Formats: sequence, structure tokens, C-alpha cells
Amino acid sequence: MNPIETTGTDFEAEWDSFGISRCDFRPNWNGDMVNLFSVVDMRADESTTEQFMKDCARAIANWVGDHKSNFGAEDRFQIIIGWPKSVRTTARQTIKTGGTFDDLSSIASGDAQIQMRRGWSLDVFTQNPNANKAVDSTR
Repeated sequence: MNPIETTGTDFEAEWDSFGISRCDFRPNWNGDMVNLFSVVDMRADESTTEQFMKDCARAIANWVGDHKSNFGAEDRFQIIIGWPKSVRTTARQTIKTGGTFDDLSSIASGDAQIQMRRGWSLDVFTQNPNANKAVDSTR
């Protein structure tokens, strides 16, 4: 996995890279809101794509746990997985999850369910000209 600091840029990390940006959320809580995000292209079908996107979110949550010392004790996290602009130019977020270190630990372990955002696959697999283009699942 390749984390990329993206604060103040319009860079979109493609999996297996992910962007990290931070925003100080004091006085709401004594820490930062840390956004971790990546775009993921379609896989062979909707079910395979959904599972892969969830696996990506879990992998990012696990990475945060492995690098906990790089964050503040009260930081909170938002993990976003989305479509690249080549797949969809609006309503691109497919997963938005996160929380505290404990929440991310539950996500990483699979104890916490990851919900797909409503409409995440709408028209993507049926009308997109790239819909039948399989992508290497190791990417």
C-alpha cells in the first residue's frame, strides 16, 4: 500500500495507493479529521467490485492501526472509496466509513459491516461503455 499526502491538492490516488488529508477539528474534539481515500476501477462484475471495494476499505483501516503512532490519540478517520472519473463524474463515493481507532479496528477485522452508499452501482455496470472491461483484481 502506498499512502500519499494530499492535503491542499486535487490529486486522486488509485488503488493500491490512497490519499491522506487532515483537518484540525478543534474545538469539536481534540484532534484531526483524517481523510483516507482511494479510487477503484470496476472489476469483472458488480459483486466482485463490491467485495473488492470493501476489502480496500478494510486494508486502509488496518494500515491506520499499523501506523497508529503517526496520528493523534483523539484523531478521527473517514475512509472513502470511490469511482475514478472515467467511470462516473458525479456521485462517485461508493463507501464512506470510519470513526475512532476502535472503530477502524472493528472495520479492519471484519467485525464491523461496511455499507455501500445508496446508488453506488447505478448505471455503472449496465450503461457504461467500459462495463464489460475486466480489470486485473490484483491491481
